Amino acid sequence: MAKALFLVASLLLYILSLSSLAAATQRLDLVGNYKPIENIDDPKIQSLGEFAVNEHNKKAKTQLHFQRVISGEMQIVAGTNYNLRLTALEGTSSRTYGTLVFTDLNNKNNLINFFSVSN
Repeated sequence: MAKALFLVASLLLYILSLSSLAAATQRLDLVGNYKPIENIDDPKIQSLGEFAVNEHNKKAKTQLHFQRVISGEMQIVAGTNYNLRLTALEGTSSRTYGTLVFTDLNNKNNLINFFSVSN
């Protein structure tokens, strides 16, 4: 009887450890890895692109005009990194730019990088 109880308890512990491992793996999958942004037309994503262009204009003293975010991916860290591709007008020419915007845990946006992808 005691041996059977021990086997049942061991089996239950084994099953619980497997489910804990699966849950931990799912959490790790959410944190740290870049994931594609599925709804690129989300107003929040578009406003991050506009923020990036406006901040770049202030720092570089340029006059780019934001058009739209065309693609991107996000990474959850202690906040969120948004790696975005966007289009903006430079004069009358539409150009593609890459940008990295970090949103901290207080929802404050910070422009990390901004660069031209096309001429």
